[in-house]
Amino acid sequence: MALVAIVSVPMLGCTPEAAKKAEEMNKEAVSAAKDAAESAKDAAQNAASAAKDAASAAKEMAKDAVEAAGLDDLYKKATESLASVEGGEAMLKGIQESLGKISSTLAGVTDGDTAKAAAPVVTQLTETFGSMSDSFGKLPDAAKGIVSNIFATAAKDLKPMIDKVLAIPGVEEVLKPALEALLAKLNEFKAS
Repeated sequence: MALVAIVSVPMLGCTPEAAKKAEEMNKEAVSAAKDAAESAKDAAQNAASAAKDAASAAKEMAKDAVEAAGLDDLYKKATESLASVEGGEAMLKGIQESLGKISSTLAGVTDGDTAKAAAPVVTQLTETFGSMSDSFGKLPDAAKGIVSNIFATAAKDLKPMIDKVLAIPGVEEVLKPALEALLAKLNEFKAS
């Protein structure tokens, strides 16, 4: 980008004061043009950074969608396996709803205060999964294997999200015990 400056030329019929004023205005115009160019450069850099961040977020969302698709396949298999099991469909629905609530709860944690609000929700969800243990124990082996895979996949998928949340200042000391208990409970659902 080239900056064009008005060249100081003796102006016919101008007083020395008017010529000096014109020269000052020329300097101000050059300075304003330089400032505008710098602002445009900064804006372009910010836009490039924002585009990079958006691309990174889209990549992460695509990764999450692929992982969710794997969980969806497990849900479909579980639905088929649990169709003839008394209480099986209700159990699967409870698992899906609870796992969804964990994800949305963790997504809402942004600081120590939101972590304090999330802790009782995580604890309640851990208790919900604990209440499913008896029903899980009564499932046929084939259904146990599929439900066990759902819990194992969910625990694996939640781990990076949990690590990210715990890295937020003021969150670990509040939420870590509840999240560790939750992961331990999810990992209890093993096919025999």
